[in-house]
Amino acid sequence: MKRAVETRDSITRAAVHCLSSNGVGALTVGAVARRAGVSSALVHYHFATKQRLLAAAAERLLERRTAERLAALGSGAGLVALDRLWQATQRSAADGAERATLDLVSLAGEDADVGRLVAHGRRRERTALRELLPALFAELGAMPVAVDETAEVIATFFDGVGLALAAGADAAVVRSAFDAFWLALIAAGQSARRP
Repeated sequence: MKRAVETRDSITRAAVHCLSSNGVGALTVGAVARRAGVSSALVHYHFATKQRLLAAAAERLLERRTAERLAALGSGAGLVALDRLWQATQRSAADGAERATLDLVSLAGEDADVGRLVAHGRRRERTALRELLPALFAELGAMPVAVDETAEVIATFFDGVGLALAAGADAAVVRSAFDAFWLALIAAGQSARRP
């Protein structure tokens, strides 16, 4: 049983790598099998269809991306957390996770299973952001204005920053936009604290 779980995990990791490296269109059972060092038959044994393999890879990719973002925001005080968030986003863009996520969002309209995974991932990220924001803003000397809406705006902005980096935009320009975005949120939050 343990061996089967390890094999399934290895195949899922290989699928995430293929998805991140080459996108949804290039994800094949054969490529995943080669990457995992197993036969295509073994991939089919564990996942039955390419759609189930894609769903497992999408779920893992989205969970990892969200976990990295949230860990960065929760890993330090104030500006340190924002710097770590920037670094996590750069890594995610460099390893292909941002581009792969955009592929999954595009595919979500055509594939109900992928659509559910993407929607679940987005809800999880926004829920966690709503929980983190009050402490983060307090560390920055502010308070979030309309926490639910702020979490939604921040999550959407994360996606835009990741996409810009994945598309090859100048990192210094994107970082300037990142900093300006956070400065605007902090300024709004500081205004909200005033009586």
